[in-house]
Amino acid sequence: MDKLDMDIKIKRFSNIYLIFGTENYLKEKYEKILTSAILDDNFSMMNFAKFDEKSFDISKVIEACDTLTFMSNYRLVILKDCNIFNKKQDIEILDKYLENMPKTTILVILEEKIDKRQKIFNTISSLGYVCELEPLTEDKMLIWIKEYFNKNGKNINQKTALYFLRNISSDMEFIINEANKIIAYQDERDITIDSIDNICTKSVESKIFNLIDFIGQKNTKEALKLYRSLINNKTSPFLILNMIARQLKIILQVKYLAKENSINQIAKELGLREFIVRGALAQSKNFRNNILLEAINECLNIDIKIKTGQGEDILLVELFIIKYTT
Repeated sequence: MDKLDMDIKIKRFSNIYLIFGTENYLKEKYEKILTSAILDDNFSMMNFAKFDEKSFDISKVIEACDTLTFMSNYRLVILKDCNIFNKKQDIEILDKYLENMPKTTILVILEEKIDKRQKIFNTISSLGYVCELEPLTEDKMLIWIKEYFNKNGKNINQKTALYFLRNISSDMEFIINEANKIIAYQDERDITIDSIDNICTKSVESKIFNLIDFIGQKNTKEALKLYRSLINNKTSPFLILNMIARQLKIILQVKYLAKENSINQIAKELGLREFIVRGALAQSKNFRNNILLEAINECLNIDIKIKTGQGEDILLVELFIIKYTT
């Protein structure tokens, strides 16, 4: 990302940018910053073309790239979530074209997943710049959260920022939405845990994490209380079941990987944030491996029963919780 930030700062651009990753907020951010930095406001519409998966047509993309600039140094063409790496014929045509693309055209490709084995990846790497947007580490997320509140006239300390991060979401767009709610509705400058509890909508993920805590602690009362509150809030029991299974799988994976890897290495291996790995590692102390495997398999069996109408979904998940808390 450092080169991308520097290119934007000094306005010296590569011919091609491939930006990919699962962090949608960062992709949106760089799309806006690049667009603003490259295009002249007075003639932006005359020097801009954007394609998504529905509008993508390789001949129109090449036509847009070949179009001369109008009263501007650059022409910007964006391919956003076009899934081009799965379009074999189109990607071959684009790969051959890139070497002859006008130097006044800047092509920005934004994707969630790419295939680094394809020839076009090497072509773009040699002709332009490839940037993988990895999720921010926990430390960087905490810095970002504190800076975001500070820019908006609020103050949040390290402990409260960590509580906010762990209870809201690991998704940056969701975090911003919840942060904006606090900024709008709280008059006091200092943000507290109480204000987060009173104003924010806690993520289903954080509630499932707490549910797993109660299951591991054999706390039937609190586990059922939390489960029923999720049901009362219209959370699908099928979704709850699948999220329980997912968290149990993470705990099992973390248990195995923790024998020879650091938390940071595990987070990279599993594509998770560090605080999620740290939490799963803490939860793993309450589960034996055979119990985890058994519970995961039972989740799969309940999933089949729900899909085939062999039982009532709310009751089946509740019985699962009762079984593993007693």
